[in-house]
Amino acid sequence: MGIENRVALVTGGTGGLGGAVSVELLNSGVRVAVSYRSAAEWESLKNKAGERGQNLLGIQADLTSAEEVKIMVAQITTRWGRLDFFVALAGAFAAGKSYETEDGMWDKMIDLNLRTLLVPLREVVPVLVQQNFGRIVTTSSGSILRGGGAGIAAYAVTKGAVRQLSEILADELAAHDIHVHCILPGTMDTEANRKAMPKADFSKWVKTEDVARTIRTLLDDDTRAVRSVSVPILG
Repeated sequence: MGIENRVALVTGGTGGLGGAVSVELLNSGVRVAVSYRSAAEWESLKNKAGERGQNLLGIQADLTSAEEVKIMVAQITTRWGRLDFFVALAGAFAAGKSYETEDGMWDKMIDLNLRTLLVPLREVVPVLVQQNFGRIVTTSSGSILRGGGAGIAAYAVTKGAVRQLSEILADELAAHDIHVHCILPGTMDTEANRKAMPKADFSKWVKTEDVARTIRTLLDDDTRAVRSVSVPILG
């Protein structure tokens, strides 16, 4: 079947990275559903999609709400009759040393970086299993490589959990032709990051378009022999 006419759910699909991934997949002939929280970001993505917007579906949803996620997945399968790809990009960053981070921030990082993956998986995986086909791409962080994470403890721990969960999922789902890949990007060149770090050398940051192309490659049939891989994307 190839990648054309497949159906993808991209959570966080209107953000800095999500927008680039959504457009890349749309340009590759994929029908794309995105979850979003910001109406302004959704309108921006629709404008970027242009004539390919007919293959774009936006669903405002809280990814930590089991009920809202259930409705979201049902909307996708009702519209297109299937769901092939789950690209989990939703997440957030926070700095702080492990012994100084308050409980509320630990809870926030668990919700935004881990629970936004766990809750959709409960609805998405049964659809993929029934089809006996699927591709899942999760998002960890290059900051956790080689034991990194000092000073960004809650973020690093939750992103490390995403990587571990991805490896577990790959083994659990191998019998159903469902592949699970995990990307580990370095600091990405997004508007939000530029505002947060205005004195940084942006030329050394990872381009969101490069990450988007990597994700597209992981979803393509050309990589069907690769069941599970963690991919650092460090620029």
